[in-house]
Amino acid sequence: MTVSTRLIVYTAFFLISVVVAFLLLRHVSSAAGTTRVQYHVMETLSLDNAARLEAELNAYGQTGWELVLVDIGNVTKPVPRFIFKRIELP
Repeated sequence: MTVSTRLIVYTAFFLISVVVAFLLLRHVSSAAGTTRVQYHVMETLSLDNAARLEAELNAYGQTGWELVLVDIGNVTKPVPRFIFKRIELP
């Protein structure tokens, strides 16, 4: 290899290395701003009164909670659990 060919190869390798390093740093820094998800489990919501249940669910919705699952538990002795999710912004 001549000196000019080596210079071109080394320069191309250096530029490719800089681009790869920039892309890796950009990927790592974007992970720091990811959103967090919170979950909340409630077992005390009353199923007897539909209007009260609706009011309580609406209150959770107004504070950012989203109902994602209702688990009735054991079939012989059901204890409903309401599982809520909220996304916390960075």
